[in-house]
Amino acid sequence: MKQLATEFIEENLKTIFAYSLSRVSNKEDAEDLTNDIALAILQSADKIKTPEAFYGYIWAIAANTYKKFMRRRSRNQFDELDDEIPQESDFIDDLIRTEDAMILRREISLLSGEYRKCTVAYYYDNLGCQEVADKLGISLEMVKYYLFKTRKILKEGISMERDFGEKSFNPAPFRFEALFSGNYNKEYYNLFQRKLPGQILLSAYYTPMTVRELAIELGVASVYLEEEIALLEKYGLIEYAKNGKFQTKLTIFTEEFYNEYFKTADKLVIPAVADILKSAKGKLEKIRAAAGYIKHLTDTQILWIITWIMIRNGRNQFTQNHSQYDRKYNELYKDTTGICYGISCDNLPKEYDFIGFAETNYPNDIFRTSFIDLALLGEKRSVGENFPSVMKHVSDVINQKVEPSVMVLSEAQENELIGIIGSEISAMADLVGKLFECAVNIMRTHAPKTIADEVEVIIYQLLPTLTFGFIGGCAVKSGELLMPDFEGPAAFYAVKNN
Repeated sequence: MKQLATEFIEENLKTIFAYSLSRVSNKEDAEDLTNDIALAILQSADKIKTPEAFYGYIWAIAANTYKKFMRRRSRNQFDELDDEIPQESDFIDDLIRTEDAMILRREISLLSGEYRKCTVAYYYDNLGCQEVADKLGISLEMVKYYLFKTRKILKEGISMERDFGEKSFNPAPFRFEALFSGNYNKEYYNLFQRKLPGQILLSAYYTPMTVRELAIELGVASVYLEEEIALLEKYGLIEYAKNGKFQTKLTIFTEEFYNEYFKTADKLVIPAVADILKSAKGKLEKIRAAAGYIKHLTDTQILWIITWIMIRNGRNQFTQNHSQYDRKYNELYKDTTGICYGISCDNLPKEYDFIGFAETNYPNDIFRTSFIDLALLGEKRSVGENFPSVMKHVSDVINQKVEPSVMVLSEAQENELIGIIGSEISAMADLVGKLFECAVNIMRTHAPKTIADEVEVIIYQLLPTLTFGFIGGCAVKSGELLMPDFEGPAAFYAVKNN
Protein backbone atom coordinates (compact mmCIF):
# COMPACT_ATOMS: atom_id res chain seq x y z
CA MET A 1 0.00 0.00 0.00
CA LYS A 2 2.93 2.37 0.57
CA GLN A 3 3.71 2.30 -3.15
CA LEU A 4 0.08 3.07 -3.96
CA ALA A 5 0.14 5.93 -1.45
CA THR A 6 3.31 7.39 -2.96
CA GLU A 7 1.84 7.23 -6.46
CA PHE A 8 -1.38 8.87 -5.21
CA ILE A 9 0.54 11.80 -3.69
CA GLU A 10 2.64 12.30 -6.81
CA GLU A 11 -0.42 12.31 -9.06
CA ASN A 12 -2.73 14.35 -6.76
CA LEU A 13 -0.46 16.90 -5.11
CA LYS A 14 -2.34 19.78 -6.73
CA THR A 15 -5.68 18.33 -5.59
CA ILE A 16 -4.43 17.98 -2.01
CA PHE A 17 -3.17 21.58 -2.14
CA ALA A 18 -6.55 22.76 -3.45
CA TYR A 19 -8.24 20.86 -0.60
CA SER A 20 -5.95 22.56 1.92
CA LEU A 21 -6.39 26.02 0.41
CA SER A 22 -10.17 25.67 0.69
CA ARG A 23 -9.88 25.15 4.46
CA VAL A 24 -7.23 27.62 5.64
CA SER A 25 -6.96 31.34 5.21
CA ASN A 26 -3.71 31.77 3.29
CA LYS A 27 -1.40 30.10 0.79
CA GLU A 28 1.46 29.54 3.27
CA ASP A 29 -0.80 27.63 5.68
CA ALA A 30 -2.22 25.63 2.78
CA GLU A 31 1.29 24.56 1.77
CA ASP A 32 2.06 23.47 5.35
CA LEU A 33 -1.19 21.55 5.57
CA THR A 34 -0.51 19.88 2.20
CA ASN A 35 2.82 18.58 3.46
CA ASP A 36 1.23 17.36 6.71
CA ILE A 37 -1.48 15.49 4.77
CA ALA A 38 1.04 13.89 2.43
CA LEU A 39 3.18 12.75 5.37
CA ALA A 40 0.13 11.39 7.24
CA ILE A 41 -0.97 9.42 4.15
CA LEU A 42 2.46 7.80 3.85
CA GLN A 43 2.62 7.00 7.57
CA SER A 44 -0.88 5.46 7.57
CA ALA A 45 -0.62 3.53 4.28
CA ASP A 46 0.17 0.20 5.93
CA LYS A 47 -3.07 0.36 7.92
CA ILE A 48 -5.17 0.24 4.74
CA LYS A 49 -6.17 -3.37 4.15
CA THR A 50 -7.46 -3.37 0.56
CA PRO A 51 -7.06 -1.15 -2.53
CA GLU A 52 -10.84 -0.79 -2.67
CA ALA A 53 -10.84 1.03 0.69
CA PHE A 54 -7.88 3.19 -0.24
CA TYR A 55 -9.45 6.35 -1.66
CA GLY A 56 -12.14 6.70 1.00
CA TYR A 57 -9.53 6.27 3.70
CA ILE A 58 -7.22 8.85 2.11
CA TRP A 59 -9.72 11.67 2.47
CA ALA A 60 -10.54 10.60 6.01
CA ILE A 61 -6.82 11.00 6.76
CA ALA A 62 -6.89 14.44 5.14
CA ALA A 63 -9.84 15.52 7.29
CA ASN A 64 -8.25 14.31 10.52
CA THR A 65 -4.93 15.96 9.61
CA TYR A 66 -6.74 19.24 9.03
CA LYS A 67 -8.33 19.04 12.51
CA LYS A 68 -4.94 18.38 14.13
CA PHE A 69 -3.43 21.23 12.13
CA MET A 70 -6.04 23.66 13.42
CA ARG A 71 -5.60 22.48 17.03
CA ARG A 72 -1.84 23.00 16.83
CA ARG A 73 -2.31 26.37 15.31
CA SER A 74 -4.72 27.45 18.00
CA ARG A 75 -2.16 26.49 20.66
CA ASN A 76 0.64 28.27 18.73
CA GLN A 77 2.73 25.07 18.68
CA PHE A 78 4.34 25.72 15.32
CA ASP A 79 6.61 28.36 13.79
CA GLU A 80 6.39 29.57 10.22
CA LEU A 81 9.57 29.45 8.17
CA ASP A 82 10.72 32.31 6.00
CA ASP A 83 10.61 30.30 2.77
CA GLU A 84 7.48 28.20 2.84
CA ILE A 85 8.99 24.93 4.14
CA PRO A 86 7.50 23.14 7.20
CA GLN A 87 9.27 23.35 10.57
CA GLU A 88 10.84 19.87 10.53
CA SER A 89 13.01 20.77 7.53
CA ASP A 90 15.16 22.97 9.78
CA PHE A 91 17.37 19.97 10.61
CA ILE A 92 19.04 20.30 7.21
CA ASP A 93 19.96 23.94 7.82
CA ASP A 94 21.28 22.95 11.23
CA LEU A 95 23.39 20.09 9.88
CA ILE A 96 24.98 22.28 7.21
CA ARG A 97 26.62 24.26 10.00
CA THR A 98 27.72 21.36 12.22
CA GLU A 99 30.39 18.65 12.29
CA ASP A 100 27.79 16.32 10.70
CA ALA A 101 27.89 18.36 7.49
CA MET A 102 30.02 15.70 5.78
CA ILE A 103 27.42 13.03 6.54
CA LEU A 104 24.75 15.31 5.08
CA ARG A 105 26.84 15.82 1.93
CA ARG A 106 27.28 12.07 1.63
CA GLU A 107 23.53 11.55 1.68
CA ILE A 108 22.85 14.43 -0.72
CA SER A 109 25.41 12.94 -3.14
CA LEU A 110 23.31 9.76 -3.24
CA LEU A 111 20.11 11.61 -4.17
CA SER A 112 19.09 11.33 -7.79
CA GLY A 113 17.88 13.83 -10.36
CA GLU A 114 15.44 16.53 -9.30
CA TYR A 115 15.66 15.62 -5.60
CA ARG A 116 19.35 16.52 -5.52
CA LYS A 117 18.98 19.60 -7.72
CA CYS A 118 16.13 20.99 -5.60
CA THR A 119 17.97 20.36 -2.34
CA VAL A 120 21.21 21.97 -3.52
CA ALA A 121 19.41 24.98 -5.00
CA TYR A 122 17.31 25.55 -1.87
CA TYR A 123 19.77 24.84 0.94
CA TYR A 124 23.14 25.64 -0.62
CA ASP A 125 22.32 28.25 -3.27
CA ASN A 126 19.79 29.86 -0.89
CA LEU A 127 17.10 30.17 -3.55
CA GLY A 128 13.43 30.45 -2.61
CA CYS A 129 10.98 27.77 -3.72
CA GLN A 130 9.69 29.83 -6.63
CA GLU A 131 13.26 30.62 -7.70
CA VAL A 132 14.09 26.90 -7.60
CA ALA A 133 11.03 26.16 -9.72
CA ASP A 134 12.04 28.80 -12.26
CA LYS A 135 15.63 27.58 -12.39
CA LEU A 136 14.70 23.92 -12.90
CA GLY A 137 11.70 24.56 -15.12
CA ILE A 138 9.24 22.69 -12.90
CA SER A 139 6.14 23.72 -10.96
CA LEU A 140 6.27 25.23 -7.48
CA GLU A 141 4.21 22.28 -6.22
CA MET A 142 6.80 19.81 -7.50
CA VAL A 143 9.60 21.75 -5.77
CA LYS A 144 7.62 21.47 -2.53
CA TYR A 145 7.09 17.78 -3.08
CA TYR A 146 10.76 17.06 -3.88
CA LEU A 147 11.87 18.94 -0.77
CA PHE A 148 9.28 17.11 1.32
CA LYS A 149 10.45 13.72 0.05
CA THR A 150 14.10 14.71 0.42
CA ARG A 151 13.63 15.45 4.13
CA LYS A 152 12.40 11.91 4.67
CA ILE A 153 15.20 10.36 2.63
CA LEU A 154 17.92 12.39 4.34
CA LYS A 155 16.59 11.80 7.84
CA GLU A 156 16.66 8.07 7.24
CA GLY A 157 20.07 8.10 5.56
CA ILE A 158 21.85 10.28 8.12
CA SER A 159 20.96 7.84 10.88
CA MET A 160 22.44 4.90 8.94
CA GLU A 161 25.94 3.49 8.83
CA ARG A 162 26.72 3.42 5.12
CA ASP A 163 28.57 0.40 3.77
CA PHE A 164 29.65 0.93 0.18
CA GLY A 165 29.79 -2.17 -2.03
CA GLU A 166 33.05 -3.99 -2.71
CA LYS A 167 33.18 -2.56 -6.24
CA SER A 168 33.77 0.87 -4.66
CA PHE A 169 37.35 -0.16 -3.86
CA ASN A 170 37.86 -3.45 -5.70
CA PRO A 171 36.37 -3.27 -9.21
CA ALA A 172 35.57 -6.61 -10.81
CA PRO A 173 37.30 -7.51 -14.09
CA PHE A 174 35.34 -6.45 -17.15
CA ARG A 175 36.19 -6.51 -20.85
CA PHE A 176 33.86 -5.33 -23.59
CA GLU A 177 33.93 -7.12 -26.95
CA ALA A 178 32.00 -6.45 -30.15
CA LEU A 179 31.59 -8.15 -33.53
CA PHE A 180 30.20 -5.58 -35.91
CA SER A 181 29.43 -4.76 -39.51
CA GLY A 182 29.38 -1.11 -40.47
CA ASN A 183 30.98 2.11 -39.35
CA TYR A 184 33.40 2.41 -36.45
CA ASN A 185 32.12 4.61 -33.61
CA LYS A 186 34.90 5.96 -31.42
CA GLU A 187 32.60 6.93 -28.56
CA TYR A 188 31.02 3.46 -28.50
CA TYR A 189 34.31 1.60 -28.39
CA ASN A 190 35.89 3.98 -25.89
CA LEU A 191 33.08 3.59 -23.37
CA PHE A 192 34.99 0.89 -21.56
CA GLN A 193 38.44 2.45 -21.65
CA ARG A 194 37.55 3.46 -18.08
CA LYS A 195 36.30 1.27 -15.25
CA LEU A 196 33.01 2.87 -14.23
CA PRO A 197 30.73 1.83 -17.15
CA GLY A 198 31.69 -1.84 -16.82
CA GLN A 199 31.08 -1.77 -13.04
CA ILE A 200 27.63 -0.25 -13.61
CA LEU A 201 26.73 -3.07 -16.01
CA LEU A 202 28.03 -5.75 -13.63
CA SER A 203 26.16 -4.25 -10.66
CA ALA A 204 22.81 -4.10 -12.48
CA TYR A 205 23.24 -7.41 -14.34
CA TYR A 206 21.10 -9.75 -12.27
CA THR A 207 19.01 -7.28 -10.26
CA PRO A 208 17.63 -3.92 -11.44
CA MET A 209 19.06 -1.03 -9.41
CA THR A 210 18.21 2.62 -8.89
CA VAL A 211 20.81 5.32 -9.37
CA ARG A 212 20.93 5.65 -5.58
CA GLU A 213 21.57 1.92 -5.12
CA LEU A 214 24.28 2.01 -7.77
CA ALA A 215 25.85 5.01 -6.06
CA ILE A 216 26.09 3.08 -2.78
CA GLU A 217 27.36 -0.07 -4.47
CA LEU A 218 30.06 1.78 -6.43
CA GLY A 219 30.87 4.55 -3.95
CA VAL A 220 30.26 7.19 -6.64
CA ALA A 221 27.98 10.19 -6.30
CA SER A 222 24.73 10.01 -8.28
CA VAL A 223 25.55 13.20 -10.18
CA TYR A 224 28.44 11.40 -11.92
CA LEU A 225 26.57 8.14 -12.45
CA GLU A 226 23.63 9.70 -14.24
CA GLU A 227 25.64 10.75 -17.30
CA GLU A 228 27.30 7.34 -17.52
CA ILE A 229 23.94 5.57 -17.32
CA ALA A 230 22.49 7.91 -19.97
CA LEU A 231 25.36 7.00 -22.33
CA LEU A 232 24.96 3.28 -21.71
CA GLU A 233 21.21 3.64 -22.25
CA LYS A 234 21.82 5.52 -25.51
CA TYR A 235 23.64 2.50 -26.94
CA GLY A 236 21.21 -0.11 -25.57
CA LEU A 237 23.66 -1.58 -23.05
CA ILE A 238 21.38 -0.79 -20.11
CA GLU A 239 17.66 -0.11 -20.04
CA TYR A 240 15.09 1.43 -17.74
CA ALA A 241 13.19 -1.35 -15.97
CA LYS A 242 10.61 0.22 -13.66
CA ASN A 243 10.29 2.08 -10.38
CA GLY A 244 13.35 4.16 -11.18
CA LYS A 245 15.54 1.10 -11.70
CA PHE A 246 17.90 0.14 -14.51
CA GLN A 247 19.04 -3.29 -15.67
CA THR A 248 21.93 -4.34 -17.87
CA LYS A 249 21.01 -5.37 -21.42
CA LEU A 250 24.22 -7.21 -22.31
CA THR A 251 25.32 -10.84 -22.09
CA ILE A 252 28.25 -11.13 -19.69
CA PHE A 253 30.44 -14.22 -19.55
CA THR A 254 31.29 -14.47 -15.87
CA GLU A 255 34.00 -16.46 -14.13
CA GLU A 256 31.26 -18.68 -12.71
CA PHE A 257 30.06 -19.47 -16.23
CA TYR A 258 33.54 -20.39 -17.45
CA ASN A 259 34.25 -22.56 -14.42
CA GLU A 260 31.05 -24.55 -14.89
CA TYR A 261 31.47 -24.74 -18.67
CA PHE A 262 35.04 -26.06 -18.53
CA LYS A 263 34.24 -28.47 -15.73
CA THR A 264 31.19 -29.88 -17.52
CA ALA A 265 32.57 -29.87 -21.08
CA ASP A 266 35.94 -31.32 -20.07
CA LYS A 267 34.34 -34.69 -19.34
CA LEU A 268 32.57 -34.59 -22.70
CA VAL A 269 35.46 -33.48 -24.90
CA ILE A 270 38.52 -35.42 -23.69
CA PRO A 271 37.25 -38.93 -24.57
CA ALA A 272 35.62 -37.71 -27.80
CA VAL A 273 38.70 -35.89 -29.11
CA ALA A 274 40.88 -38.84 -28.08
CA ASP A 275 38.80 -41.13 -30.31
CA ILE A 276 39.01 -38.64 -33.20
CA LEU A 277 42.80 -38.41 -32.89
CA LYS A 278 43.22 -42.19 -32.66
CA SER A 279 41.25 -42.49 -35.89
CA ALA A 280 43.34 -39.78 -37.58
CA LYS A 281 46.57 -41.48 -36.48
CA GLY A 282 45.47 -44.59 -38.34
CA LYS A 283 45.44 -42.50 -41.53
CA LEU A 284 48.89 -40.93 -41.21
CA GLU A 285 50.30 -42.98 -44.09
CA LYS A 286 47.53 -41.80 -46.44
CA ILE A 287 47.97 -38.23 -45.17
CA ARG A 288 51.69 -38.29 -45.90
CA ALA A 289 51.04 -39.61 -49.41
CA ALA A 290 48.39 -36.97 -50.13
CA ALA A 291 50.51 -34.12 -48.84
CA GLY A 292 53.42 -35.04 -51.09
CA TYR A 293 56.75 -33.75 -49.87
CA ILE A 294 56.14 -33.67 -46.06
CA LYS A 295 58.35 -36.61 -45.20
CA HIS A 296 60.53 -34.16 -43.24
CA LEU A 297 57.63 -33.54 -40.80
CA THR A 298 57.30 -35.69 -37.67
CA ASP A 299 54.09 -37.50 -36.80
CA THR A 300 53.55 -35.04 -33.94
CA GLN A 301 53.94 -32.08 -36.28
CA ILE A 302 51.48 -33.56 -38.77
CA LEU A 303 48.98 -34.36 -35.99
CA TRP A 304 49.04 -30.75 -34.77
CA ILE A 305 48.26 -29.52 -38.27
CA ILE A 306 45.57 -32.17 -38.80
CA THR A 307 44.01 -31.34 -35.43
CA TRP A 308 43.66 -27.69 -36.47
CA ILE A 309 42.22 -28.69 -39.86
CA MET A 310 39.66 -30.93 -38.13
CA ILE A 311 38.67 -28.25 -35.59
CA ARG A 312 38.33 -25.51 -38.20
CA ASN A 313 36.43 -27.60 -40.75
CA GLY A 314 34.33 -29.25 -38.04
CA ARG A 315 33.18 -25.86 -36.83
CA ASN A 316 32.45 -24.77 -40.41
CA GLN A 317 30.44 -27.93 -41.03
CA PHE A 318 28.40 -27.30 -37.87
CA THR A 319 27.67 -23.67 -38.81
CA GLN A 320 26.58 -24.66 -42.33
CA ASN A 321 23.86 -26.80 -40.75
CA HIS A 322 22.74 -24.03 -38.37
CA SER A 323 22.42 -21.03 -40.64
CA GLN A 324 19.42 -19.78 -38.63
CA TYR A 325 21.91 -18.23 -36.21
CA ASP A 326 24.27 -16.84 -38.81
CA ARG A 327 24.77 -13.07 -38.79
CA LYS A 328 21.87 -12.46 -36.44
CA TYR A 329 23.22 -9.02 -35.68
CA ASN A 330 21.42 -6.36 -33.66
CA GLU A 331 21.46 -2.63 -34.29
CA LEU A 332 24.32 -1.09 -32.31
CA TYR A 333 24.24 2.51 -33.52
CA LYS A 334 23.17 4.33 -36.68
CA ASP A 335 23.61 1.93 -39.63
CA THR A 336 25.96 -0.40 -37.77
CA THR A 337 24.87 -3.85 -36.65
CA GLY A 338 26.65 -6.45 -34.60
CA ILE A 339 26.84 -8.46 -31.42
CA CYS A 340 28.48 -7.20 -28.27
CA TYR A 341 29.15 -8.95 -24.99
CA GLY A 342 31.15 -8.61 -21.80
CA ILE A 343 33.69 -10.85 -20.11
CA SER A 344 34.12 -10.70 -16.34
CA CYS A 345 36.98 -13.09 -15.75
CA ASP A 346 40.59 -12.27 -14.85
CA ASN A 347 42.13 -14.93 -17.06
CA LEU A 348 40.89 -18.01 -18.85
CA PRO A 349 42.79 -21.18 -17.95
CA LYS A 350 45.93 -21.18 -20.10
CA GLU A 351 45.39 -24.74 -21.28
CA TYR A 352 42.01 -23.74 -22.79
CA ASP A 353 42.74 -20.25 -24.10
CA PHE A 354 44.09 -19.19 -27.46
CA ILE A 355 45.85 -16.06 -28.64
CA GLY A 356 44.19 -15.96 -32.03
CA PHE A 357 43.45 -17.76 -35.29
CA ALA A 358 43.36 -16.61 -38.88
CA GLU A 359 43.28 -17.45 -42.56
CA THR A 360 45.10 -14.92 -44.66
CA ASN A 361 46.26 -14.43 -48.26
CA TYR A 362 49.91 -13.43 -48.57
CA PRO A 363 51.44 -11.71 -50.55
CA ASN A 364 49.39 -10.73 -53.58
CA ASP A 365 47.34 -13.94 -53.23
CA ILE A 366 50.33 -16.18 -54.04
CA PHE A 367 49.47 -18.40 -51.09
CA ARG A 368 47.12 -18.47 -48.12
CA THR A 369 47.80 -19.62 -44.59
CA SER A 370 45.65 -21.08 -41.84
CA PHE A 371 46.72 -21.24 -38.22
CA ILE A 372 45.72 -21.07 -34.56
CA ASP A 373 47.95 -19.89 -31.74
CA LEU A 374 47.12 -21.77 -28.55
CA ALA A 375 48.06 -20.17 -25.24
CA LEU A 376 49.45 -23.44 -23.90
CA LEU A 377 52.13 -23.41 -26.65
CA GLY A 378 53.48 -20.03 -25.55
CA GLU A 379 54.62 -17.09 -27.65
CA LYS A 380 57.62 -18.96 -29.05
CA ARG A 381 55.37 -21.07 -31.25
CA SER A 382 52.97 -18.23 -32.07
CA VAL A 383 52.51 -17.32 -35.72
CA GLY A 384 51.27 -13.93 -34.62
CA GLU A 385 54.51 -13.23 -32.78
CA ASN A 386 56.65 -14.48 -35.66
CA PHE A 387 54.46 -13.62 -38.64
CA PRO A 388 57.08 -11.97 -40.96
CA SER A 389 59.62 -14.76 -40.59
CA VAL A 390 56.99 -17.50 -41.04
CA MET A 391 55.59 -15.85 -44.17
CA LYS A 392 59.09 -15.39 -45.63
CA HIS A 393 59.83 -19.07 -45.03
CA VAL A 394 56.67 -20.13 -46.91
CA SER A 395 57.58 -17.79 -49.78
CA ASP A 396 61.05 -19.33 -49.94
CA VAL A 397 59.56 -22.86 -49.95
CA ILE A 398 57.22 -22.02 -52.83
CA ASN A 399 60.12 -20.45 -54.74
CA GLN A 400 62.12 -23.62 -53.97
CA LYS A 401 64.83 -21.73 -52.13
CA VAL A 402 64.71 -23.79 -48.88
CA GLU A 403 63.46 -27.11 -47.54
CA PRO A 404 60.08 -26.67 -45.81
CA SER A 405 59.82 -26.81 -42.01
CA VAL A 406 56.03 -26.37 -42.20
CA MET A 407 53.31 -28.00 -44.28
CA VAL A 408 52.83 -26.34 -47.67
CA LEU A 409 50.16 -27.83 -49.96
CA SER A 410 48.63 -27.26 -53.34
CA GLU A 411 44.87 -26.73 -53.44
CA ALA A 412 44.42 -30.25 -54.86
CA GLN A 413 46.49 -31.72 -52.04
CA GLU A 414 44.46 -29.81 -49.46
CA ASN A 415 41.18 -31.12 -50.89
CA GLU A 416 42.53 -34.67 -50.94
CA LEU A 417 43.74 -34.34 -47.34
CA ILE A 418 40.36 -33.03 -46.16
CA GLY A 419 38.68 -35.95 -47.97
CA ILE A 420 40.90 -38.48 -46.17
CA ILE A 421 39.91 -37.16 -42.72
CA GLY A 422 36.29 -36.43 -43.69
CA SER A 423 34.80 -38.78 -41.08
CA GLU A 424 36.99 -37.23 -38.36
CA ILE A 425 35.88 -33.75 -39.44
CA SER A 426 32.24 -34.86 -39.16
CA ALA A 427 32.94 -36.26 -35.69
CA MET A 428 34.50 -32.92 -34.77
CA ALA A 429 31.39 -31.12 -36.09
CA ASP A 430 29.25 -33.28 -33.77
CA LEU A 431 31.56 -32.39 -30.89
CA VAL A 432 31.27 -28.67 -31.66
CA GLY A 433 27.48 -29.09 -31.66
CA LYS A 434 27.57 -30.72 -28.23
CA LEU A 435 29.76 -27.93 -26.90
CA PHE A 436 27.32 -25.39 -28.33
CA GLU A 437 24.40 -27.05 -26.50
CA CYS A 438 26.48 -27.33 -23.33
CA ALA A 439 27.43 -23.64 -23.37
CA VAL A 440 23.85 -22.52 -24.15
CA ASN A 441 22.37 -24.57 -21.31
CA ILE A 442 24.92 -23.30 -18.80
CA MET A 443 24.60 -19.68 -19.91
CA ARG A 444 20.83 -19.86 -19.50
CA THR A 445 21.35 -20.64 -15.81
CA HIS A 446 23.86 -17.80 -15.40
CA ALA A 447 22.28 -15.02 -17.47
CA PRO A 448 19.25 -12.98 -16.30
CA LYS A 449 15.91 -13.74 -17.93
CA THR A 450 15.88 -10.34 -19.64
CA ILE A 451 18.54 -11.50 -22.13
CA ALA A 452 17.49 -15.15 -22.43
CA ASP A 453 16.47 -14.69 -26.07
CA GLU A 454 20.00 -13.64 -27.05
CA VAL A 455 21.89 -16.56 -25.50
CA GLU A 456 21.86 -18.94 -28.49
CA VAL A 457 22.92 -16.26 -30.97
CA ILE A 458 25.73 -15.00 -28.73
CA ILE A 459 27.08 -18.51 -28.07
CA TYR A 460 26.87 -19.35 -31.79
CA GLN A 461 28.85 -16.28 -32.77
CA LEU A 462 31.47 -17.04 -30.11
CA LEU A 463 32.00 -20.70 -31.02
CA PRO A 464 35.68 -20.12 -31.89
CA THR A 465 36.29 -18.54 -28.47
CA LEU A 466 34.49 -21.33 -26.64
CA THR A 467 35.67 -24.32 -28.69
CA PHE A 468 38.94 -23.82 -30.55
CA GLY A 469 41.28 -23.40 -27.61
CA PHE A 470 39.23 -25.73 -25.45
CA ILE A 471 39.32 -28.64 -27.91
CA GLY A 472 43.05 -28.06 -28.49
CA GLY A 473 43.73 -28.14 -24.77
CA CYS A 474 41.63 -31.28 -24.28
CA ALA A 475 43.48 -32.94 -27.17
CA VAL A 476 46.74 -32.50 -25.26
CA LYS A 477 45.14 -33.58 -21.95
CA SER A 478 43.86 -36.75 -23.64
CA GLY A 479 47.45 -37.88 -24.25
CA GLU A 480 46.79 -38.48 -27.95
CA LEU A 481 48.35 -35.16 -28.99
CA LEU A 482 51.86 -34.57 -27.59
CA MET A 483 53.37 -31.17 -26.91
CA PRO A 484 55.55 -30.13 -29.90
CA ASP A 485 59.10 -31.52 -30.07
CA PHE A 486 60.00 -29.36 -33.07
CA GLU A 487 60.86 -25.72 -33.82
CA GLY A 488 58.43 -23.18 -35.21
CA PRO A 489 54.63 -22.86 -35.13
CA ALA A 490 52.60 -25.98 -34.44
CA ALA A 491 49.06 -25.68 -35.83
CA PHE A 492 49.96 -23.93 -39.09
CA TYR A 493 49.90 -24.78 -42.79
CA ALA A 494 49.97 -22.94 -46.13
CA VAL A 495 48.26 -23.58 -49.47
CA LYS A 496 49.58 -22.38 -52.83
CA ASN A 497 46.84 -20.60 -54.76
CA ASN A 498 46.23 -21.70 -58.35
